[in-house]
Amino acid sequence: MSMNRVVHVCAMLAATAVLAACSPRYDWREVHDKEGAYAVTYPAKPTQDAREVRFASGPLPMRMQAARVDAALFAVGVVTLPNDDATLRQTVVDELQHGLLANVNESTAAPTQVMVRQAGDAPPLPGLAVSAQGVASDKVERYVSARFVGRGNHVYQVVVMATKAPGKEQVEQFLDSFTLE
Repeated sequence: MSMNRVVHVCAMLAATAVLAACSPRYDWREVHDKEGAYAVTYPAKPTQDAREVRFASGPLPMRMQAARVDAALFAVGVVTLPNDDATLRQTVVDELQHGLLANVNESTAAPTQVMVRQAGDAPPLPGLAVSAQGVASDKVERYVSARFVGRGNHVYQVVVMATKAPGKEQVEQFLDSFTLE
């Protein structure tokens, strides 16, 4: 599966979430993913999927959790690397960011540095944040806001994608809740 297909996987997860959703509009719940070693607060019950994604370095497994509320998808993707390799980690972060922005035809959005929380007394880790709005290949305008961070043999993509941007409070609540465990 190509990088441009990662967002399509999110859309498939979102469709599943919509079909299964019976909850109020923003029904926030903290979810701990032991395999991915993170916690995040979703606005609805998330669904899960796993796929192999093609990167320049070769195919790597990616697990995704996603929840949809109205026109917004809230998702966390975890790419598992073959080992703890800082160069490969950064390459995957760069490719995920590029692929996400390509899906809204926005290549000029500049990432900013953010600090990503770790559980307990562990110091926060530096990550990247990016937000953009553009027209996707299906001619539909899309909004994305995402954070990327790598640790050990994992790279994380925490993203909100929508046809209409959700409230800033909801986007920040989701992105800020992401914690490495």
